[in-house]
Amino acid sequence: MPILNSIKRRMVEYLATQVNELHIGSDGTDATEDDGGARSMASIVPTVTLLDDLSIEVQGTFDASHIYSSQVQEVYLQYRDATTGEFVPIYRASIMPVTKDGKSEMAFSFILEVE
Repeated sequence: MPILNSIKRRMVEYLATQVNELHIGSDGTDATEDDGGARSMASIVPTVTLLDDLSIEVQGTFDASHIYSSQVQEVYLQYRDATTGEFVPIYRASIMPVTKDGKSEMAFSFILEVE
């Protein structure tokens, strides 16, 4: 029997509360289902929007104040507990190397679904 839509909505609502950090990093290794990101260069608090009963949208922008000598080669989402410091990786992607200087912005947008 498939999971009913009413509980999927609650799972999506819970997931929306668990995405509270968006990171860019310099780790150029391939992303896998078991990794958690590495070599974070910066993190921001993303905007999380409930789209429907099955999905959320996560958006964030690293503006011109974010300047790095290393190239950005990954982006990842995670949950970090403010009281314990514990973190749970949610999503990671390797990206083509990009130089992030004071003349550019990097904007990211993700759609996460519960199926």
